[in-house]
Amino acid sequence: MTMKQTAHAQHVVSSFKGRLPTAMCNDIGEEHFDELALLIESAISAAVLAEMEKAADKIDKLAHDVRHFAEHFD
Repeated sequence: MTMKQTAHAQHVVSSFKGRLPTAMCNDIGEEHFDELALLIESAISAAVLAEMEKAADKIDKLAHDVRHFAEHFD
């Protein structure tokens, strides 16, 4: 995972923690907040990979279309 994804996940967790009462944060504990950050990072990565696959499919189709056009160009 990239540093941007890690930083973003940590920012989301920090924002979430800021909305909770201090006592609740203490009850939850840092270990669980760290797990939450990992879950968020994983979700970000899954979304990025899905979009990269869509982009790769579009590039593959474009390459096929260009090749077809070149082969049938008069």
